[in-house]
Amino acid sequence: MSADMYAAVPYQIFRCDRCGLAKTAGAESTVSCQAYVYRGSPDAGRRFGPMQWALQAFRRTRASRVAGQKSGRVLDVGCGDGSFLKELLRMGWDVAGTELSESIAATAREHLGERIREGNIHELEFPNASFDLITFWHVLEHLDDPKLALTEARRLLKAGGNIIVAVPNIESWQARIFGNDWLHLDVPRHRWHFSPDTLATMADRCGLRVEKIRHYSLEYGPIAIVQGIATKIGLGHSFFTKLIRQSPLQLLREPLFWAHVPVVALSALPGLLLELLAASFNRGGAIELTMRIR
Repeated sequence: MSADMYAAVPYQIFRCDRCGLAKTAGAESTVSCQAYVYRGSPDAGRRFGPMQWALQAFRRTRASRVAGQKSGRVLDVGCGDGSFLKELLRMGWDVAGTELSESIAATAREHLGERIREGNIHELEFPNASFDLITFWHVLEHLDDPKLALTEARRLLKAGGNIIVAVPNIESWQARIFGNDWLHLDVPRHRWHFSPDTLATMADRCGLRVEKIRHYSLEYGPIAIVQGIATKIGLGHSFFTKLIRQSPLQLLREPLFWAHVPVVALSALPGLLLELLAASFNRGGAIELTMRIR
């Protein structure tokens, strides 16, 4: 049993006995766009306040890593504020993005215009074989039907192109250590909870084969360990997802911020080292799978 970090409503997570895929029970009837509107966040596209610059830096680095020296046409499913696509556009790619949230899509359109479309990937009627690269950066776990999304992505992918999917890893060391307090459970927004095996199995059923698995994420790995330690010592489990959405001045006035300062100072480096060790054993907190048409 894990609780919504904002509403304190408990949710159960069940695993399929046959395939091992885990699912948040009851999420279908409770999750809506309202679940992604956070107190103190006037614009969901800029909801990370003083941390927004860091997230944008991560996404620029991500773009350079996955694009290499190539260019082509890319679709980013659940593109957020468009930071990843903006960097690829600068590198010469033809970019397109999808978003379910009107607010987040509006932020992305400030720089990318009508390249950003609202709706589910299977509802937008892109032509067959129209993209060289399709990405799902921590999106698949939020969807009603991730298998349908991957099947549609296969239809849209050109021969020789890649689909990249990044999700939290429920078989990670940090998931085992922190249990129901693990940051990346994030119920009920995370409806599905993947491991490398369950995601690879789903990909296979969608006509895709996994070419490569990356087991380390500097963006999503160590932060969950630090938050998990804070939760275990009684500081709550929403610091990195709620307080950082405030303005810097509001943050400095928040007593809970100062309570977290020594926790972050003492656990950041050990958390980083632990996550590196976990990744070396294929048990990192977040995984990234590169797929091609089978």
